[in-house]
Amino acid sequence: MEIIQSIIGFFIAIGILVTFHEYGHFITARLFNVTVLNFSIGFGKSIYKYQPRSSNTEYSIGLIPLGGYVKMLESDELEKIDKKNEFFDKEFCFDKQKVWKRFLIVAAGPVFNLILAFLFFIFVHMNGMNGLKPLVGSFGDLKDPIFDNNSIVEITEVNNIETKRWQDVRVEVLNAVVEGDKKIDFLVRSNTGERKILSVKVNEDILKKDGDVIKNIGIVQMNPELSTTISYVQNNSPASLAGFQIDDEIISIDDSPVRTWNEYVQIIHNNPGNILQVGILRNDERIDLILVPSLKDINGKKIGFAGISPTRKNLDMYKVNVKYNFIDSINKSVALTIDYTVLTLKMIMKLFTGQANVNNLSGPLSIAEFSGKSLSMGLVYFVYLMAILSISLGVLNLLPIPLLDGGHLVYYTFEMISGKPVSLKIQLIAQQIGIIILFGVMILAFYNDFLRIFK
Repeated sequence: MEIIQSIIGFFIAIGILVTFHEYGHFITARLFNVTVLNFSIGFGKSIYKYQPRSSNTEYSIGLIPLGGYVKMLESDELEKIDKKNEFFDKEFCFDKQKVWKRFLIVAAGPVFNLILAFLFFIFVHMNGMNGLKPLVGSFGDLKDPIFDNNSIVEITEVNNIETKRWQDVRVEVLNAVVEGDKKIDFLVRSNTGERKILSVKVNEDILKKDGDVIKNIGIVQMNPELSTTISYVQNNSPASLAGFQIDDEIISIDDSPVRTWNEYVQIIHNNPGNILQVGILRNDERIDLILVPSLKDINGKKIGFAGISPTRKNLDMYKVNVKYNFIDSINKSVALTIDYTVLTLKMIMKLFTGQANVNNLSGPLSIAEFSGKSLSMGLVYFVYLMAILSISLGVLNLLPIPLLDGGHLVYYTFEMISGKPVSLKIQLIAQQIGIIILFGVMILAFYNDFLRIFK
């Protein structure tokens, strides 16, 4: 079921992002009266075609849904085309347009991806998205009295930028790290009302480490301490067959005390198929039950499964719903689109220059996994993911690599400066280099995906 959901989420996300990207090229070409021969979503053999009678454009869906293209009329094709109408003439050919028009037509695809991300962010901000409050357990080796007496400490600002969710903290920390900041200032507030700025030093090689940047700089997130009282028992599950009931409180497993739900989960996960003696309290009376966790496969990892859930009454203090009105949503969406665009561009540059860990590069399999998970969480989360992916697609296409939009923009920039186009010979050599670069990146991304799956 998870695999099917991932596939569905992937195709929906890629379909929307690619369609909007290619529509940017298409509508700008039409604006400059360039004849568009084909608008295709996907590559390879067409599985669907449609051409309106009054249009010169064929709309199609390709067999391989990993991209798309807009084919415009070129002057060297005029003799091959057996169509006689006013729009099949040199003045409607893409290569006969002024260079600034060609520049705008090519740039429109990535720009439309950024516009789409902006619109998605408005939707997310207006509808609101649940997240975890940035409650922190510790700041690495930093010892401060604000953490004494079991205080609950929340990060309210990172480098003077307001943070309401852990995602906000993560973005601002990444911004600071990518900028090369030697330290990051966190404004924290305890549940007693005390406020303080805590500074964390940043190692210059922090981006070369695997894993979450928050953990890598030494910040430990405060996780919800769920009680061991049961709120749900799945029918025909190992727990149901063992006799567990709602409101039972788990107190021990094999005579070892169990104090938190995380302790219980760890034991169950590590014991698929093993016989466990679970001590519970039911109506203030201790009862021992025999539980045999079944084997469950989660993304290739074999774990034990019982089929019960804990009460979640104390989770409200950890959760927050961030929601804005229309005007504030626009302002926040503009800022977030710019932040993610700049951050994505700088991270790509650091990957290419060896200043960041290439293991963080993700491919289609990871995108499919994230798409499936966000889709299962709800529409707002899925739209948020598509906004981030849309920015990534736009920025990637702006890179000055032949075959990408950015490579063509380099050619047109040279032509505007020198007054003459880049020679065909240089374009062919650059194209071969571009193929090697893109093929290498693709292999690395797939390798990282498979490595994550096997882990």
